[in-house]
Amino acid sequence: MLLKPFTIPAQFYEDHPSGKIRCLLCPMHCLIAEGKDGFCGTRRVRNGVLEAVNWGLVVSAGMDPIEKKPLYNFHPGSATLSFGGLGCNLSCIHCQNASISTPRITRMGRITGMGNGPMTPEDVIRTAVSRNADGISFTYNEPTIWFEWALETSKLAKDNGLYTVFVTNAYIEREPLDALGPYLDAYAADIKGWGQDFHTKFCKIPRWEKILEAIDRAKNVHGMHIETTTNVVPGYNDDDTTLNSIAGWVTEKLGPLTPWHVSRFIPHHKLGHLDPTPADTLIRARKIGLDAGLKYVYIGNVHGLEGVEDSHCPKCGELLIKRTGYYTRITGLDGDKCAKCGEATGIVR
Repeated sequence: MLLKPFTIPAQFYEDHPSGKIRCLLCPMHCLIAEGKDGFCGTRRVRNGVLEAVNWGLVVSAGMDPIEKKPLYNFHPGSATLSFGGLGCNLSCIHCQNASISTPRITRMGRITGMGNGPMTPEDVIRTAVSRNADGISFTYNEPTIWFEWALETSKLAKDNGLYTVFVTNAYIEREPLDALGPYLDAYAADIKGWGQDFHTKFCKIPRWEKILEAIDRAKNVHGMHIETTTNVVPGYNDDDTTLNSIAGWVTEKLGPLTPWHVSRFIPHHKLGHLDPTPADTLIRARKIGLDAGLKYVYIGNVHGLEGVEDSHCPKCGELLIKRTGYYTRITGLDGDKCAKCGEATGIVR
């Protein structure tokens, strides 16, 4: 199926003395020549203007439990209408969504693939309301590179009483993040590893520290609900030094009530030759997080480990939420507090 997205002028760029255009949406800071694309494949220079060639291009959509994002402490048990497009501003060798993160929009402004085609923000809201969604999520591929459409859609969602979620690699510059900040409720952010060497080899990006800066700013400047995820890949980010660094940073910068999801790697993309993450590795990662002071460390993508997806009161240990797969049962909450001892849980309802 051939789909034609809308093309609109992009935001966040500057002219360069070379005659090229410097994109300032994310820390890649691509220097783009006439007729060429940026790294993400969604920013293109035409007639001296940087254009977003993916406005309204939805190639994946569906209703999801919010827990699938994964967001466990944000409106538990609710339903979110999820949307994904094409492209990414990272190039991760383990990508679980490579079928939509790696294709490029062709020079003719068309893409070849499956999907629902161009959607306006009004289309999104009508669909969400008609399907009784509690909110909308920008997910599946990286929503940062969908900035213009995501911002407009998020504004309209807030006007209609829907919550908004970014499932993101958090590789975004401060100015676009600040533009999105008032209209995003939750930021489900990956912390894929630790240090520049890892991110150069694994994600193909410079300036990895900008990821931490964005997550910190989303939480501590814009007040978004934050949950972090690390897909634990054998031989790449499963060592104690990496896991301790991530857990310590989340505890210090985002607070002990911030959930950390440690999820099983499933062989895929350029790492299809590896084995899945052993359960023992994830159990060790969870212990590292709890020892660092985090109150909610969840194991994902593993079946048969009892209790590793449940939420307990950070003070008295009372069971707050019981989870079996994507089935969620709230057992011990009174609003956002523990029904037994009254402790604030950090769970948004």
